[in-house]
Amino acid sequence: MTVHRRQIGDIDLVILQEGAAFMDRESVIARYPNVAPADVSAALGDEPPSGCLNLPFIQSGGKRILVDVGFGESAPGMGGVLRGLASLGVAPADIDTVYLTHFHADHIAGMFDAEGKLVYGDARYLTTRAEWDEWMQRWAASESPADARNLALFQSISDRVDFVEPGTAIAPGVTVVDLAGHTRGHSGLLLESGGERLIHAVDLLHQPFQFARTDWHFSFDSNPAAAVRTRRRVLQRCVDENLLTLMYHMPFPGLGRVAGGGEVFAWQPAD
Repeated sequence: MTVHRRQIGDIDLVILQEGAAFMDRESVIARYPNVAPADVSAALGDEPPSGCLNLPFIQSGGKRILVDVGFGESAPGMGGVLRGLASLGVAPADIDTVYLTHFHADHIAGMFDAEGKLVYGDARYLTTRAEWDEWMQRWAASESPADARNLALFQSISDRVDFVEPGTAIAPGVTVVDLAGHTRGHSGLLLESGGERLIHAVDLLHQPFQFARTDWHFSFDSNPAAAVRTRRRVLQRCVDENLLTLMYHMPFPGLGRVAGGGEVFAWQPAD
């Protein structure tokens, strides 16, 4: 298990590494459909692709908030969130709120166990209405048994889901941030306390080379053009406001600052 603790003023932040998935180089290259494969290969260089999943666990104002749930025990090499929480003395039943940034599998597969029971059974679930609607529609239109299962499971807990919008405070100093593009309702969180600030930018990008190549589309983006606009807007905000930044898929713990501006940026991992 891997955990990283960080104070943001009075906010207690723990970054939990769900896992570090093996990323096949060729499959990563194929995920950038508007770019020549040779250019993606050159951008990767000799470094292995980043496959980390970094999830924040936030304690503020007496609330215990888990942001996304990872794969859980449904995928080999995963389950680090549950082990990390256990190392902190936190049981799944202790989680007050689960904030879902978006509904891709690496963020939601750990919601339910193999029997379809909620892992975080005492929590309220927060997400944006746009995100909920996108996936209810997608799963309903799909012929995949996995999608049908997701639809049934999420509909079964609809009375435990509350919808929030950008600007909503979900705990003292913890505010929803618009990241739409990767998915229709993709969102992150801004943490502010005691003069310190951190933005959780989630899946704004997926590999380090994207900082310098912000116009490269990612195959899992619902709206690639909107994702490019959001990527540049949020990265520019990170630079302009010198925000400590948390990325879901950068090497653990996924913390750093963004340099550059305009269309070309650079990632500077935190010490």
